[in-house]
Amino acid sequence: MTDSPTLATTAFERATAVVPDGDRWVADVDLDWAAPTGPNGGYLAAIVVRAVEAAADPEHQRQLRSLSLQYLRSASEGPLELDVRTVRAGRRLASVAVTARQQGREVLTGFATLATRGLDQAGQWAPPFPDVAGPPDPDAGAAPMDRFDRAGGHWLELPPGLPPIVERLRIAPRLGTGPYTGRKVAPGDPIETGGWMGSPEPQRIDAAYLAQLTDFWWPPALEVLTVPAIAPTIDLTIHVQADLPVGGLDPAAVLGTYRTTVAANGLGEEDGTLFGPNGTLLARSRQLALLAPLSA
Repeated sequence: MTDSPTLATTAFERATAVVPDGDRWVADVDLDWAAPTGPNGGYLAAIVVRAVEAAADPEHQRQLRSLSLQYLRSASEGPLELDVRTVRAGRRLASVAVTARQQGREVLTGFATLATRGLDQAGQWAPPFPDVAGPPDPDAGAAPMDRFDRAGGHWLELPPGLPPIVERLRIAPRLGTGPYTGRKVAPGDPIETGGWMGSPEPQRIDAAYLAQLTDFWWPPALEVLTVPAIAPTIDLTIHVQADLPVGGLDPAAVLGTYRTTVAANGLGEEDGTLFGPNGTLLARSRQLALLAPLSA
């Protein structure tokens, strides 16, 4: 294994860094980014983004626009080997296949699309920015929020005993009631939750960071439950909507909204939307996850 070609300066960048190893790329899966059932799906997606960009776009001529992943089994701590293959590279778009393995077993597989910046457009529209209070100051401390004070000026103080990943980023809820609160929802209505997310250290907003944020918040379906459940990701599709400069956007809080409209037969769907603090649409996502009792 050789040294990383780029300097990783934040905890997130170190945890998602990839290095070349022959014709593959290798990352070290860090359990500090683990959810109850193993490394978080968004965290693994961020590693894939790093490998795709390094292998298929080393000159930064394109930007990641789409990533679709199938999670085949839980990852574990240690080396993750990624095979990245450019299927086609045209004038505007490049299509890339990726497979990640641990100890010879496939952990995930997927497909990415990269596009040149500044594409011509026939029209433009986007969902409206949610009517919520802005993010806490980056230097604001953490404090308890009684039933999620939606105008809270502090980041949420989380109780002990939660999965390690919740310590990696800070959150300030603006929607929903929280997991296992028995939230009442009218039949047919979607369940929506979300809020501001930020890094405890200055973290530029690039495609890998957005991939992590699409799967960082708790699943909306957990808010209607009163007993613990698991919701590991089966598949995740991410669309990066914003134009991102090389190196990413300046550090800032990101607003994420997450909505579930269907939970049936042990599976739940979730749609996510990420906004910058100025209202810019950054990314959208859709995933399918198991929704099973914790004892399952």
